[in-house]
Amino acid sequence: MTYSTRPQDQDRSHLLAQELLPWIVNGSATEEQRASVAQHLAQCADCQAELMLQEHIHAAMPLQPAGALPDVDAGLQRLMERIETDAMCDQPVPRAAAPAPRHRRFGRATYAIAAFALLQTVALTLVGLRLAAEEEPQYRMFSNAPAAIAPAATPSATIRVVPDDRITLASWNAALAGAGLQVVGGPNTIGAYTLAPVPGTSGERALEQLRATAGMRLVETIGTTP
Repeated sequence: MTYSTRPQDQDRSHLLAQELLPWIVNGSATEEQRASVAQHLAQCADCQAELMLQEHIHAAMPLQPAGALPDVDAGLQRLMERIETDAMCDQPVPRAAAPAPRHRRFGRATYAIAAFALLQTVALTLVGLRLAAEEEPQYRMFSNAPAAIAPAATPSATIRVVPDDRITLASWNAALAGAGLQVVGGPNTIGAYTLAPVPGTSGERALEQLRATAGMRLVETIGTTP
């Protein structure tokens, strides 16, 4: 192989020699590659010094005990584990969601009882108005001014009851009729109703009868906080 003296050829020959030096040192280069590098080494002091350095390093490598060489696979595994650990530490800590406010939910039976209580109150008021109108004298003097009709007074509540949400309207009406009671108020925020004796009844044993009735969560006399 003829060695060119042109600058661009010399640069190309220098780069090629630098790439082939490791293969020449470990004995893997071909005869043609060895001849090309030898021709370049005769003209390049830098490549000569590099060749000597690589030969010293190559000669010293077999002298190193096998245990002294680093375990590349183990080192790579430790590096990957550290990267994964750092990535997990960099993640923001999730914030716990605030618990949703709990609202008391009334069952269908509760709304049905409330509607029945309202209807019962309206019916009692209408009955009271009708009775007052019937008792009014049919003949009066023109000088007598008509007296204002006073609405029937609502009976005073004596018992507080909290029925179970699963109680049916029929069972509720039967319990009230059996105890001689009527609804005069409720339900409040906890589903409690206030009861009073039906006019004409004493209601002495109403408390015991309601407590013995299935489907009653709370039965107490008025004056006790539910």
